[in-house]
Amino acid sequence: MSYRFLPISLKMAWRETRGSWHQFVFFLVCVAIGVGSVVGVDLFATNVERMILGDARSLLGGDLEIRLARPLDESGETVLASIRDRKIEVTHVRELVGMSAVQEKVRADGLTENPTFPSTQLVEIKAVEPNYPLYGQVEVAPKQPLHALLSSSSSCPTKPCFGIVVQDSLLITLGKEVGSSIKIGQAWFEIRGVLLKEPDRVASAFSLGPRVIISVEALEATELVQVGSRIRQRYLLRVPESIILGSLQGELQGRLAKEGARVSSFREAQPRIRKFLEQLTTYLGLIGLTALFVGGIGIACTIHGFMKQKMTTVAILKTLGADAGIIMRAYLGQSVLMGGLGSLIGAMLGIGLQMAIPLLLGGLIPVAVTSTVTWSPLAKGLVLGVATTLLFTLWPLLTIRTVPPALVLRREVEKGNAVVQQGSFWRNAWIVLVAFWKDRQRLVTSVVIGLGLMLLAMWQARSVTLGFVFILAFAAALVVLQFGARLMLKGLRMLPRPQSFTVRQALGSVQRPGNYTLGMAVAIGVGVMVIVTVALVKASLLTSIGDRIPEDAPTFFFIDIQPDQKETFEQIIRAQTPTATYKLTPVVRSRIGAIDGKPVDPEEHKGKRNGWYFTREYVLTALAELPEDNTVVKGQWWSTDPSDKPSASIGSFPIRMSVEDEAAKNLGLDLGTTVEFNIQGTPLPTIVESTRKVDWGSFSTNFFMILGPGALEGAPMTYISTAKVSPAEEVPLQQALVRALPNVTAIKIGDVLANVARLLEQLAWAIQGMAFLSIISGAVVMVAALSSTRYRRLYESAILKAIGGTRQIIVQAFAIEFAVVGGLAGLIGLGLASALSWAILYFFLDLTWAFQPSILGWALFATIGLAVIVGFLSTFRVLGEPPLVVLRQE
Repeated sequence: MSYRFLPISLKMAWRETRGSWHQFVFFLVCVAIGVGSVVGVDLFATNVERMILGDARSLLGGDLEIRLARPLDESGETVLASIRDRKIEVTHVRELVGMSAVQEKVRADGLTENPTFPSTQLVEIKAVEPNYPLYGQVEVAPKQPLHALLSSSSSCPTKPCFGIVVQDSLLITLGKEVGSSIKIGQAWFEIRGVLLKEPDRVASAFSLGPRVIISVEALEATELVQVGSRIRQRYLLRVPESIILGSLQGELQGRLAKEGARVSSFREAQPRIRKFLEQLTTYLGLIGLTALFVGGIGIACTIHGFMKQKMTTVAILKTLGADAGIIMRAYLGQSVLMGGLGSLIGAMLGIGLQMAIPLLLGGLIPVAVTSTVTWSPLAKGLVLGVATTLLFTLWPLLTIRTVPPALVLRREVEKGNAVVQQGSFWRNAWIVLVAFWKDRQRLVTSVVIGLGLMLLAMWQARSVTLGFVFILAFAAALVVLQFGARLMLKGLRMLPRPQSFTVRQALGSVQRPGNYTLGMAVAIGVGVMVIVTVALVKASLLTSIGDRIPEDAPTFFFIDIQPDQKETFEQIIRAQTPTATYKLTPVVRSRIGAIDGKPVDPEEHKGKRNGWYFTREYVLTALAELPEDNTVVKGQWWSTDPSDKPSASIGSFPIRMSVEDEAAKNLGLDLGTTVEFNIQGTPLPTIVESTRKVDWGSFSTNFFMILGPGALEGAPMTYISTAKVSPAEEVPLQQALVRALPNVTAIKIGDVLANVARLLEQLAWAIQGMAFLSIISGAVVMVAALSSTRYRRLYESAILKAIGGTRQIIVQAFAIEFAVVGGLAGLIGLGLASALSWAILYFFLDLTWAFQPSILGWALFATIGLAVIVGFLSTFRVLGEPPLVVLRQE
């Protein structure tokens, strides 16, 4: 190959690379791990976005979706009829929760035949019409048309009887199989298939129970739909190509505005999963960038050790007339070349990692993600890898300027790079700062490195603010880790001189200049900080949730109790659980129509911070007494004196109202503000008389808006109830309610909290799985640092062997040294993790940080163990070298 047309610096870079590529193995690994993590996350995010966009109509269920919290009134039905006349196909989907039950077989002794399985289970019901789905397919086993599986049947114990498809978790819970019968409401169902996939299921990792699909006729037979029942109404539309979709969406949004409807197009499909995955992939991407930057420390250590070996070569080149610029460009070109190769390896690792990320996330992603390779994430990973290599190589290459040509005339004796300084710490620090300021080349290089890393962080975060915050946090962590490691090393020097030779030898090696103890501690400490922070936040969240459950917290929430069922409900409670405490509260569902006479358009607040206060549905209640977990912060609670004039009923004015404090702030409400609610098309004008502080963690029935007593007279209200019962009374109470009031839904608090805990565990495992790459990068940095000091360790081992030291003594000294390094990194990383987790809980989650000694202890033990294992794997060959071979070289 001819090099005559290449600049001299590139020729030198190529020749150096051919002759010393084996010294850059750890360099390549550092780059590959970081690039692989970044590429893997970006490929996963790209595939999810492509999947959503490519099958958006199936994910939504139609070209357009009309979503409401209540049935359409007469005018709304007229709108639907008018669009059907325009050849637009419409299918109506209803979603709600209910109680499923199995027929109990009682033995002669009065006990149930199979007490192992529960006889009731909360389920999420989806009722569909024959033309559902408009796009995509419902996957069921056995594979049959959905409408055939949902048709009426004669296999149930009683009539009416319909077909149903269910998630396999319901079969497992109830101990049933396909062909068995279950009861929902007043209707019986034959289980005809296992539900595998719904194309348009609203993406949510959280569910109250297994999913079941039934027909519209079956839903009517259950008699679950009552006045005030909480049902999500979805109208899915298939629009002909001749109709402009955007115009139709705007038209329907305007015509159905009074209904409180939200009209979405397939381009806006699955907004929740989009937002969740965008936030998650951004966070995972920054963790990947952390692994890449930690690898950058390994790059710097490798280049520093490499340049120490090349001092004589640099001196010869300077003697022959090469200036520092040419030499720096040569070695910089060599580093960039190796960085590009490492980035290519990392891109291939990223292709494999993208397949593992869905497994880490598990049930957090309710959609199947295919693994497809696209060029954009690969190109981004290559640029990040090469740029990071370039930035972390600049600083150690600056030592080329200080290498004197006269070095070639004498043999280099390794004395480390420490300079004995006299005076106080602050005086020495001032001297270093002044020297740094005067060295303009070093100053400019540091600015270039800082700005370059900041730009890379902003690019990866896709946000200037988030990238800036990330790089500040990363820099702060490095500074704290460095400072903490220096303090601990200084503390080691102040300890009494150990009597044990092995301990003395190990501590001397840790503190010896040129041993890269600080670099190893920083690299490992960053990974420990990230992983332990996630573990501490998760554990503190679970502990806080458990601690905040009061002793008198309710066992059940009951919803959809009709006014004419109130007395029956109370009779069942008193009969089944004589000692139980319960509370019935009247509620009505509504939306905000106007504030101070100004109409509220929910569309204006979509996507805005806290905009959900304007777009959500509010549950109103009317109470005379202030709830025990509420405190009035502004205004006053209405009098309970019977002589005091009560609030007027619906349709009158004014109706007194108390608002939760945060809701008042976000809605712009104050004392005297008028708020008009829309209750199924009927306006309800109110006036704010007070604001309240609410303890949402009390597990009591709390509300954003509370009206004065008597305000809901004549409104289409239902009742909700809480009840605290003993564990032995839970199942009998559920069974009695399902038999007598099948439309009433019982939500067990313990099951909800268990679901929350499961999600937290899954999310923590996913994040920690990615953060583990930072630990791997830290371990590689440690290997790279130890490899650069291999000759010194060979020399020391040879001396020890020559004066009678055994292999056992050397092994013990190495083990203690590596354990001290791991302990330094672990202690500082745990300290930073504790501080960071406290800040997250205090400032962002408003929770109390809980000390977790088991997590901290195991993390410290694991870090020390990792450091010892990695250290031995890096230096075990040193133990086998005969001392004579090493000493002859001297």
